[in-house]
Amino acid sequence: MTELRLPQLGDVMTEGRLVAWVAADGAEVEAGQPLYELETDKVSFTVESPAAGVLRHVVPAGETVDVGTVVARLLGAAESVEVAATPAARRLARELGVDLAALGTGRRIREADVAAHHAATAPAAPAPVAAVAEAIPYRGRRRTIGERMLRSQRTAAPVTLHSEVRVDSALDLVDRLRERGVPLTLTRALVRACALALREHPTLNGRLLEDRIELSRTVDVGIAVDQEAGLIVPVLRGADALTLEEVARAARELARRAEAGGLAREDLDGATFTVSSLASTVVDAFTPIIDPPQVAIMGLGRVREVPAFEGSGVVRHRVTTLSLTFDHRATDGAPAARFLGRVAELLQRPEALA
Repeated sequence: MTELRLPQLGDVMTEGRLVAWVAADGAEVEAGQPLYELETDKVSFTVESPAAGVLRHVVPAGETVDVGTVVARLLGAAESVEVAATPAARRLARELGVDLAALGTGRRIREADVAAHHAATAPAAPAPVAAVAEAIPYRGRRRTIGERMLRSQRTAAPVTLHSEVRVDSALDLVDRLRERGVPLTLTRALVRACALALREHPTLNGRLLEDRIELSRTVDVGIAVDQEAGLIVPVLRGADALTLEEVARAARELARRAEAGGLAREDLDGATFTVSSLASTVVDAFTPIIDPPQVAIMGLGRVREVPAFEGSGVVRHRVTTLSLTFDHRATDGAPAARFLGRVAELLQRPEALA
């Protein structure tokens, strides 16, 4: 008998959802044959059989379980749980709805074993609770995001700097390029500005591990994408080596694949810096949370019009607020402020982004 356990697909994966069984309970399967669909906070994955045998389900479809949990058993041709159980045990198992495969093989299964397993796994009577409109399971991607953000707040020394930036010229450039078919947005222009500024300020482009700060040779920017299932952050690799148009097209493709559920694990790991945007909302400024082991994240608020003096008159300017959160363990306020100032300068002189 081979126990099939929920695999770990990434360093930070702690649990996964068994979406659907592809192979039926009791089916004879071959090595490499798809068994079930697995969903994590980042990707969907088809798990294949490691060998030939008879498949016995342990975890039902739709359940979320921890990494390493036994989700199925693969029986060899000579193995059979029904032969291992006594007649009384088989009869009691049918009455109680107990799957004998859950009791394992390699030993004689008796009536007392079935009764003990049923008592240990039977659901407890629910406690009285207040009426609720809906109960949303805290699991999968939502739970992983929550645990990572909580860990960030507990382990980092976060400081957030805010800066209001005039973006008239940047928005004019966005309009011109979009007329030419380039899918540029202010967020994507910000990605390009951050990538260029990170080359000049490498202390914000890296990871803080337990005993060292690793400064990355490449600028790999994570771009937060909002989804109904929760935030997902695909990585734009080598962003500093791309032109503004290349950044726009590559970012759009990552967003498209994210919406279609077509991102692979390598699309989501290894960011050295993150950009998070609430530009399409009513939020002026916010405090983005660092995604460890990164040491910084840039937030973008909505664009708004404000009055400003120009000469002896008053004119309308379009502005946004940049919010830089950095880990004070990795760098200090002054270097972080200089980085933020450089990003603001590049957005105000967007010709430098090309």
